[in-house]
Amino acid sequence: MLKMLSKERKMAKKIKLMLNKRGFIVDVKPAKGTKSVYLKLDNGACPGIRISNHKNKKTNYCFNMINNYNGARTEFSNGQTKHFYNFNSVGRLISEVERERSNKIIKYGYSNYIKKRNKETIVYNYNRAA
Repeated sequence: MLKMLSKERKMAKKIKLMLNKRGFIVDVKPAKGTKSVYLKLDNGACPGIRISNHKNKKTNYCFNMINNYNGARTEFSNGQTKHFYNFNSVGRLISEVERERSNKIIKYGYSNYIKKRNKETIVYNYNRAA
């Protein structure tokens, strides 16, 4: 039986491919109760992406892609800046994610960024094997 992917999962797959081509490590996790999909970038060294069909105040994702979204592009809440995109602005999302990674590399240094990314990988793989 052929299972149809939701728009959110199709978008997550598209974004994952685009980010993988740019050297990101992307881990995809679908939500249990909604159609939301969460992308963990560089094992947590870079802020993640939330892809959904609704806005959510509970999660604190820096990058939020919402189907048919036409509200404010940026919000500041709980001490964090959140960016919002609709499904037609994938290019803008990708460029801002790349800029965020570049800013972190400039702030912490390339070797420290890679250490953090790889440390998270080792911890994640160790926990998975247990």
